[in-house]
Amino acid sequence: MGNIMKIIKNPLLLFQTLGYRGFFNWMSDETYLKIAYYARMHKKLDLNNPETFNEKLQWLKIYDRKPIYTTMVDKYAVKEYVSNLIGDEYIISTLGVWERFDDINFDTLPNSFVLKCTHDSGGLIICSDKSKLNIKAARKKINRSLKKNFYWQGREWPYKDVKPRILAEEYMVDESGYELKDYKLFCFDGFAKAMFIASDRQLPGEETKFDFYDMNFKHLPFTNGHPNSNIEIKRPASFEKMKRLAEKLSEGIPQVRVDFYDINGQVYFGELTLSHWSSMTAFDPEEWDQKLGEWIKLPDIVGGYLIANSGYILWLHVREDNLPVYKFFCFDGEPRVIQVIQNDKQKNECIDYFDIEWNMLNFRQNFQNSQIPLKRPRCLNEMIDTVRILAKEKMGFIRVDLYTINEKIFFSEYTFFSDGGFERFYPETWDSELGKLINLSRDEKLS
Repeated sequence: MGNIMKIIKNPLLLFQTLGYRGFFNWMSDETYLKIAYYARMHKKLDLNNPETFNEKLQWLKIYDRKPIYTTMVDKYAVKEYVSNLIGDEYIISTLGVWERFDDINFDTLPNSFVLKCTHDSGGLIICSDKSKLNIKAARKKINRSLKKNFYWQGREWPYKDVKPRILAEEYMVDESGYELKDYKLFCFDGFAKAMFIASDRQLPGEETKFDFYDMNFKHLPFTNGHPNSNIEIKRPASFEKMKRLAEKLSEGIPQVRVDFYDINGQVYFGELTLSHWSSMTAFDPEEWDQKLGEWIKLPDIVGGYLIANSGYILWLHVREDNLPVYKFFCFDGEPRVIQVIQNDKQKNECIDYFDIEWNMLNFRQNFQNSQIPLKRPRCLNEMIDTVRILAKEKMGFIRVDLYTINEKIFFSEYTFFSDGGFERFYPETWDSELGKLINLSRDEKLS
């Protein structure tokens, strides 16, 4: 009834409800977000000159689409990602993963557990006593979530290709004995700047509470989505550790919210969120939307200048004489060799070759190898993931060229005939070795 009254008072809210159900899938992300933003925020969305926290996150939805983000929002896949960065001691135990609700054998699950969908927000069942679980109602809720693509509601691109699955996890409570408070840290390019604590989420008849703090655990005087708690929340013993871990997980990302739990001083990872409230919830007072927005440095500030207009976006960068170019030799869609072009101190062009593990390969073509080979770029794995997407047509051979500025990846060009196919290899045996990687099918020969 409450949601119906909201729509009656503001009919534009029906737009986002219908959007989640797929009625506007034909609409571009930019157009959809401008209408949805106006419906929720009662003001126009400025994508040409975004200033506030909510505006900048809408901008990032459209223009910051790193393939790794899909892994980061997948509630199952993110566990391995986070474990590799900070260790598996912070990961909540997984009890099972299924694609269909009816595949779950509840007899094998403990008396208490949590079910959640891997691809959305809200597909959640908290079971504290299995004997009281309404399996019929749980099935209905989970199956409804499995049928929906969360991307369409708020055009949060990372969710678009997350595989819908059901994840069962260990049931946990904190010192309260009845809930598990969330500690959610807002991080900006590897620096934690603010956090909020979510409490009272499981109390019947109580609205969830959000309390915001700075990094000295000083309470901040604003609300966002939910009221503050009436009870003073104590600084968790693991606060400094959470900050340190959050900053590790947020390196190289303009903005990400890193969520943790604290159980008797032991930190557990919750999730990574790139668009808090889908960037469509007002701050009260409104000035805090502006203050948090100042902490987000959009990619135009990192390494160059931005020209944005209706229908296109262009980055312009100051020319750097020694800007390396990474050229990925792809065979049947898989990158196997990386050609790296850079200038030495005398501004002579040098070319080195590496495998995708960044082991230098002992050959050259017409240009000399560099005397000091380039160090492995920190974003190499991300470049490889990007190249695999760009080379997904799985042609016999294609070269995908990228370059980076401050660890942000930029596309350069596709090349089907590297150096026209006329450059010699020294030693010549490498011409044959790379040739063996090209699988010429009969259809390709005839075409």
